[in-house]
Amino acid sequence: MKKLIYKLQYVIFRGFRGFLLMLPEKARFSVGEKVAVLGYKLIKSRRITTLANLKMAFPEKSEKEITKIAIQSYKTMGKAFLGTIWLEEYMKNENNFRINGLEIVDKYCSEGPVVFATMHFGNMESMLKFSEKYPFVTVAKKQRNPYLNKYISENRKHLNITLLEKSKRTSRELFEYAEKGENIALFSDHRDKGTTVEFFGRETVSPTGVATLALRYNRPLILGYCTFNMDNTTSVHFKKVDVINDENNSFKQNVHLTTQKLISIMEDIITCYPEQWMWLHDRWKLYKIVSKQMKKK
Repeated sequence: MKKLIYKLQYVIFRGFRGFLLMLPEKARFSVGEKVAVLGYKLIKSRRITTLANLKMAFPEKSEKEITKIAIQSYKTMGKAFLGTIWLEEYMKNENNFRINGLEIVDKYCSEGPVVFATMHFGNMESMLKFSEKYPFVTVAKKQRNPYLNKYISENRKHLNITLLEKSKRTSRELFEYAEKGENIALFSDHRDKGTTVEFFGRETVSPTGVATLALRYNRPLILGYCTFNMDNTTSVHFKKVDVINDENNSFKQNVHLTTQKLISIMEDIITCYPEQWMWLHDRWKLYKIVSKQMKKK
């Protein structure tokens, strides 16, 4: 039964993809926004999480301002996710990209392998474009639907990346590739096993992968992220993050301090462009708390 459902989902996806590709690109992005807003209205748990996150991060903002940011964030994510359907075509058009800080990447990649941190932010999949010049190893969560998972994997084979599926062996695999001298790129902004940090004034847990790799192999750490522009072009930003390697600290302490530094930089970026970040992720585990409060009313 499950196999049949997966096949049906895949058939619907391919039909929807075919329909989208018949439309002009501007119309495709518009569809992405509309589908995202529909999701915001229909999926209550994600809407509650989004609003709770925003209220916690920006207590000074009004309900109206919070709702506006939430909807704009959904639109951004809708365009980013739907845009993966024609990502190869999008990346081939150099006019779609405005790059800030490429000289940082050129400088450090010319000296040796680099560790990249990235974010669920703006047109995030467009970061894959830079595999054309600088190949890297990255990690992606395996899709439950095996047909969709195969499609995504096949669709990325033309890119100059090594894509690892997240599993219990992922950390070991990343160390193996790092030892071979490969560039590593990892999403580092969502909640995952790692170290306790302060993010928007509240404690949460952040992954330590990029900090661990940078310190263990003495590599530069570069934060890369993308913002969507009004005309659906992408501005790509690169920023060097100073790795804290104090000999008076233990390795674990230096990993923690470097991770906190990275998270603080991300917080500043999100504050500047709050509508570009994925607020629907339960970053601080607020959903259960807010849901209980709502039931009591």
